[in-house]
Amino acid sequence: MYCKIPEFIGPFKDILPEYVNYQRGLGYDYAAPIVYRLREMDIFFHERGYTKPEITEEMYELWTAHKGNEKKSNQGKRIGAIHGFSKYLINSGHENIYLGDPAKGVFKSDFIPYIFSEEEIQRFFSVLKEELRTEKSRYDVATFTELFSLYYSCGLRKSEAQHLLIGDIDLKTGRIRIMDGKNHISRMIVVSESMRKQLSTYHDEYCIGCESDAFMFRNKNGGCFPDQKIYRIYKRILGKTEIPKRKGGQTQRIHDLRHTFCVRALETMIKKGYDLYTSLPLLSTYLGHKHITETEYYLRLLDEHFNSITKMSDKYAPNLFPKAGDINE
Repeated sequence: MYCKIPEFIGPFKDILPEYVNYQRGLGYDYAAPIVYRLREMDIFFHERGYTKPEITEEMYELWTAHKGNEKKSNQGKRIGAIHGFSKYLINSGHENIYLGDPAKGVFKSDFIPYIFSEEEIQRFFSVLKEELRTEKSRYDVATFTELFSLYYSCGLRKSEAQHLLIGDIDLKTGRIRIMDGKNHISRMIVVSESMRKQLSTYHDEYCIGCESDAFMFRNKNGGCFPDQKIYRIYKRILGKTEIPKRKGGQTQRIHDLRHTFCVRALETMIKKGYDLYTSLPLLSTYLGHKHITETEYYLRLLDEHFNSITKMSDKYAPNLFPKAGDINE
């Protein structure tokens, strides 16, 4: 669901709504973050007295300048917003539009997702089992257990599992319908038999009598199980597992469970001798990726832990990994 286009007041007040609708018409997910980034840009120029629908070099440099202790990623988002809009203006016939250096907006991150070991996942389930036995708010823990299981065993995104309706889950076959996921991609997945039984048990305990269009995982008012509770329970369980924090003292994220699923799935494919040319597109569809390159990314993760994947992938995609002396891209 797209957010409502806000009111613009600056030099691009008439053009920005057209630009947002144009991008949405092409299928891009122009949701609240990018829309309000554009509104921020419009207000920025309005407050500085710019009135003409143009982007001069001065305007571009003012908007994209690094701010104090700002993260590079935040600066990159501002650069990306104005660069895309500038290209639209040029293609629409507007004059005096400074495009800037597109390479400047590329934020290169060395961030590596955390891949949980099987032993660490077992710690999670052990703590959850104990909490189910002792915690007073049993419903919250039981609901989080189902969500956690879907993140880890199916690679669902946090919001995809949160927003599942009872009617989206076929408890007889284990098929789950994911509607309007990231990039507005809908898909059908099949869960393991153990996951199907787990969901069926949860349904029988907490969802009997509910309509098919009700959320499978609900709060007391019938809305989807809230983010606050998910994060609060996750942090509490993670603390009890005593899993060491990442380098720099950062804790593992819920989304790292999806990354773990992807890498484990690739491991299994390699061990079974599957052809990567045929198996990667299948995994890409299962994950709801828009492009196969998003799935290929997982082949590059943690080479020191998954040498078997790297060696086997060389056979099918020899140019996927950069060699010594290659240009750093």
